[in-house]
Amino acid sequence: MFKNILIVIDLGYIPQAKKLAETALEMTKNNPDTIYRVAGIVSAPSNSIVSSFLPTNFDKEVLAEANKKLHEFTRDVFPAESKVQHIVAYGTIYEEVNRVADEKNVDLIIMMASKDDNKEGLSSNTVKVARYSRKPILILR
Repeated sequence: MFKNILIVIDLGYIPQAKKLAETALEMTKNNPDTIYRVAGIVSAPSNSIVSSFLPTNFDKEVLAEANKKLHEFTRDVFPAESKVQHIVAYGTIYEEVNRVADEKNVDLIIMMASKDDNKEGLSSNTVKVARYSRKPILILR
């Protein structure tokens, strides 16, 4: 049913990221043609004062490190024969998730309800992705 899945992970929360990947793999175990688009979104500083103190190439260095960690994560979690695309984006999280989902024409977005497993409700980014997305979303706890 789902052939093109966007898995939105937070590289700072690997156990939750593994849960997302394992769910996607379980859902698509009978479809070897599934493309897993694994995205790590690096949040841009929302305060211009903070960003003025950051080094000139801060965003490039952070994105390079995120890309490295994303590749390590997928190598550890996905079977070698899986079709995995790594996506590292920089900006407002919910905007980047929805932009990537539209650009890649995904069939489904999978993301966590919140970073904190014990928190009730949804994170503000999850709410905004669900509110503004034109794609189906699977939200895990």
